[in-house]
Amino acid sequence: KFEYAPIVLYIYGRLAENDSRFTIGVVGTRKMSSYGRQVTERFTTDLAKANLTIVSGLALGVDTVAHHAALNAGGRTLAILANGLDTIYPAENLSLAKRIVESGCGALISAYPLGVRPDAGNFPARNHIIAGLSLGVLVTEAPPKSGALITAGSALQQGREVFAVPGGIFSASSAGVNKLILDGAHPVISAKDIVEQLDLRMVPEHVEAQAILPNNDEERTLLKHLSQEAQHIDELTRASEMEPHVVSATLTMMELKGMVRQVGPMQYVIAH
Repeated sequence: KFEYAPIVLYIYGRLAENDSRFTIGVVGTRKMSSYGRQVTERFTTDLAKANLTIVSGLALGVDTVAHHAALNAGGRTLAILANGLDTIYPAENLSLAKRIVESGCGALISAYPLGVRPDAGNFPARNHIIAGLSLGVLVTEAPPKSGALITAGSALQQGREVFAVPGGIFSASSAGVNKLILDGAHPVISAKDIVEQLDLRMVPEHVEAQAILPNNDEERTLLKHLSQEAQHIDELTRASEMEPHVVSATLTMMELKGMVRQVGPMQYVIAH
């Protein structure tokens, strides 16, 4: 159940089937220590090599290291924004955002339309989406008031696992993580601990195509009109007689589930 599910997700970049099945959120403080950097790089690199897609928030600090480490390991990463896709925040991460898209190994995702600027009220919702798109959330380093703890709390509410890397008891930057462990988060000292806890010992490098059944009327309706021939979203809207925003939201979820593929600007084909 995803209580905070947005009506529409805007996506810029390339999605892969693993992105809807084998994902792990990696979050933490913007002002990380050298220990936090080492932990984030090590865990994210190993998780990416285990073919888990890394989901984070494109913020400075832990998020930035996680995205770069995933790509450096030859893995995939999704960056969830708290504003429209026409704005990269913080501006320091413009080159990182370009790298994610241009590498073909990830995407920028937002619940906000073009023109929406960063706002403090948008970040908790962004954190809920990170948790909702992930099988579990790893917090590598976080002080007591870090926004990463909101993501961890949302993960628990949504039935996801929460993992935390222990830090020194005198380290303010690890105080939030240590409290998570006291409250029941899984303490982890390697990526292997996470993979085993999620029962993903053998995450396939290339997931074989399989039939994915539609689970609502909107998906069933669109499947009737989809084929191997590319169709523009406007054609699908007319053929299905559904509202445009419903078609857009449904196609986004179908793409995340591997049911359809986007092969051109707003053009879709059936994926199996």
